[in-house]
Amino acid sequence: MAEHSPGIDCEVMESTLRSLDRTPLPPGAKGIPPQLEDEPWTPARIGAAGLNALRDLPTPFAILRQKALRHNAEVMGRYCADNDVLLAPHGKTTMAPALWKLQFETGTWALTVAVPHQAVTAYRFGVRRILLANEAADAASMERLVRLADQPQVELYCFVDSTAGVQAYRAAMDRTGIEPAGLRFLIDVGVANGRTGCRSKAEAEAVAREIQISGAGVIAGIGAYEGPVGEDRSPETMAALDSYLESVADVFGDFHRMGVFNIDGPPVLTIGGSELFDVLLGYIRPALAAIEDYRLVLRSGCYLVHDHGHYAEAGPSTRPGWAYTPFQGALEVGATVISRPQPNLALLNVGRRDVGMDKGSPSVIAPLPPGGNPLPIYALNDQHAFVHPPDAAALPVGTLTRVGISHPCTTLDKWRVLLVTDDDYNIVDTATTIF
Repeated sequence: MAEHSPGIDCEVMESTLRSLDRTPLPPGAKGIPPQLEDEPWTPARIGAAGLNALRDLPTPFAILRQKALRHNAEVMGRYCADNDVLLAPHGKTTMAPALWKLQFETGTWALTVAVPHQAVTAYRFGVRRILLANEAADAASMERLVRLADQPQVELYCFVDSTAGVQAYRAAMDRTGIEPAGLRFLIDVGVANGRTGCRSKAEAEAVAREIQISGAGVIAGIGAYEGPVGEDRSPETMAALDSYLESVADVFGDFHRMGVFNIDGPPVLTIGGSELFDVLLGYIRPALAAIEDYRLVLRSGCYLVHDHGHYAEAGPSTRPGWAYTPFQGALEVGATVISRPQPNLALLNVGRRDVGMDKGSPSVIAPLPPGGNPLPIYALNDQHAFVHPPDAAALPVGTLTRVGISHPCTTLDKWRVLLVTDDDYNIVDTATTIF
């Protein structure tokens, strides 16, 4: 596939999105109006029904603000273009093909996924350049990946961190009789006590030798992930991050000079979540200044939806030196105050089944109390959220609230259909998820 390829078949994407929009939703689906007629709701019908989220929807519901989505997509596209870096956002963040389409429209080079079935889903919606930023090992998944990598126009970049992993790909090829033209390996370089990845250059060299000996695929570059090192900007985290990035750049630089990479075109170095990608670029570029022909690929995914918590605090877009308008929180969950059993306690009808709480607390962002600060949700049950109102009169029973999310990944997977709204919360579109 030529470098100028968009990495997506737009006709396939449009066709499959139309089919998805016509797929009936099950009766009683969360966050959409009750079905009052024989014909079931479809995403297309919801988007065209003239509904207003704050007026017409039962709570809880999940919405995405259209203007914020577009803003975030365009800002990240400009940032990557200005810094000569490619973007392969993590599609598993949303698993919403309509949002993948927006990302490709604003400069995305490839789509990253975490597990093989997500790669197959991406392909079915027209994505042709896919990064599997994780290891695979079970036989059925390996065979799916081999078949996928043999499809026309497909570039499938797969992380691998062991000779056993390479052998599993080779065994899948032998079982299927397929030598996939599009299979490309990224040797995963990790950190001690972190997640996946080779723990030393010697291990990475052994993986490279196994790929060469087995003929399993192309050695396309190096993959890495800095998240296990730390997600804040403390001096301790920055020092640990520098050490890790030094090891990654060392492996990539040595392999590049030794001719290990045998991809037709510049090799790939991919690293970068959503918190510290600005720091990564500031380190990697000088460390590899002597190397001209390589592709630096960020995999940041949460920038599109952003949040009102973790990424708003940890990300780069509100920090000195950021030359663009900050990212905006696009995801909100509607909830109703259902009980005020004590003067200092309000209970909302939203819980762990609706919002995540793994990286910081969700918060009530509207209505705001005097002073204008969001109210943290300090505990979640399956169907309840606990809030301390500022006084006994605040948040009376029946109040419609809007909840802002911290770390959107573990909220998005709880919704089958995300409702896209304009600034007045009129529903203008939908985004179906496929988790």
